[in-house]
Amino acid sequence: MPYDARTVANYFLELADHDHIPVGPLKLQKLVYLAHGWHLVFFGRPLIKNDVEAWRYGPVVPALYREFKEFGASPITRRARGFDTDTLDEDAKRLIDAVWNKYKMLSAAQLSAITHERNSAWDMTLRNSSPFDRLTIVDALIADEFQRRRQADGRAAY
Repeated sequence: MPYDARTVANYFLELADHDHIPVGPLKLQKLVYLAHGWHLVFFGRPLIKNDVEAWRYGPVVPALYREFKEFGASPITRRARGFDTDTLDEDAKRLIDAVWNKYKMLSAAQLSAITHERNSAWDMTLRNSSPFDRLTIVDALIADEFQRRRQADGRAAY
């Protein structure tokens, strides 16, 4: 623990196949980011070990982007090779299940609207950087964002 983002992505893809819901690369990026943020809040530690970067169109895990970029805006039809979901512990699986159940019916654009909100970790990273910075979104900012989401929601659910 923490896991490679491609392992978490593969688990989301398994859930998507089970529910017959197509997931493209953009939606998958957002789901992994949301799971990582909620994991930081509820368990106090990262879900993924990969850096999350602030790209023009939102938070991106570069390794995940490279893995599935061939699909463009189309549904992903394979798993990331070499990343076994059996390595996920039960807490991680329960959290990913809950995130899936909360967000699975939202489109990539709807999920992007969530991750692009003013004062989100992505927004703050972009606003507080120069054009030449490598824009890594630090886990502390992500945790703060999701703690605010939790407080605004008024409950402890994902």
